Amino acid sequence: MSLQPSESYSFNTPDGVENRLARFRGGSKGPVMVVHGAGVYSGMFLLPTVPESFAAYLMKNGYDVWLIDWRASIALPLRQFTFDEAAANDFPAAIQVIIEKTRADSIQAVVHCAGASAFFMTLAAGLAPQVRCVACSQIALHYRVPPATEIKCALNLDQVLTAMGLDYLSATEDPAHPIFQALFTEFVSLGHFECNSSVCHRIFFMYGELYRHEKLNAETHNRLADQFGKCNMTSFRHLAQIIRRGSAQKYDYGAAENLRRYGSEQPPSYLDPTHLRIPITFVSGELNRTYLPESTKLTFDWLCAANGPGLYKRHVVPGYGHIDNFMGFAANRDSYGYFLEQLESCPT
Repeated sequence: MSLQPSESYSFNTPDGVENRLARFRGGSKGPVMVVHGAGVYSGMFLLPTVPESFAAYLMKNGYDVWLIDWRASIALPLRQFTFDEAAANDFPAAIQVIIEKTRADSIQAVVHCAGASAFFMTLAAGLAPQVRCVACSQIALHYRVPPATEIKCALNLDQVLTAMGLDYLSATEDPAHPIFQALFTEFVSLGHFECNSSVCHRIFFMYGELYRHEKLNAETHNRLADQFGKCNMTSFRHLAQIIRRGSAQKYDYGAAENLRRYGSEQPPSYLDPTHLRIPITFVSGELNRTYLPESTKLTFDWLCAANGPGLYKRHVVPGYGHIDNFMGFAANRDSYGYFLEQLESCPT
């Protein structure tokens, strides 16, 4: 049986985008905002197919858990967006709602994947002074990816697909583009022998090897379509730009538009450690083939050099990939504790 929130809130960001928050009261240690990645939703932290979901684990340990569905969520209407827009609007607005509802002075956060990267953009821009510590899953401000992902970025597949009239890719069935989806499925299934799930094969093409099959139980794997959906092409393009550069930068609109928006022909970098002088733990799966473990090491080393090593920790989870550290059948035993350690050690 899945958990039910004690309270749910829908709110609009300053740029008019609906976000949602679901509160799960576990005790007096919170609040903790938990942030999902792109093309998924907050349900990844509420999985009924694993022995203990991440939200249930945090509740058991006394936290006031707030799951956000930000603009990348498949539970919200699909929209085109850059991560700059999410960073400037979604997370600051959500934090304000949590502060108002709980009357807390500050919050903690657990952030994952593209949600983690966008959240670190928020932090780096100084837009979240109420966040006192962060547990970060898989990626922050530096990107290192497997060769297959580098090739897809170098080929500008986002632009090719946009030219074909597609403004998103979907891991699930897509009645709006049945011919393309059928061809897409045939293509991505070539060479995949781990399973016969077309949803799984599309997920791996879109995001890389997102999980280790041996870490998912059959029920979770059979219900992947419940957790994954559409991801918009603008976000893919922004991610591709960041991957090519190697670290987080604002969206590249081209020299002329960049000059108008930013005052420079190149998009500005988010690599400013000034507002990141807070306790942060980085967690990477040892076998992550979406974002290589080196990604968090680069951010960790950069912050240690800039702000001193006392604030930062980093862990590599043996045998795990990318999202299985939340969706794996034994993640409560093998992975959750790394995130809890940061929350428990955070100064009040």
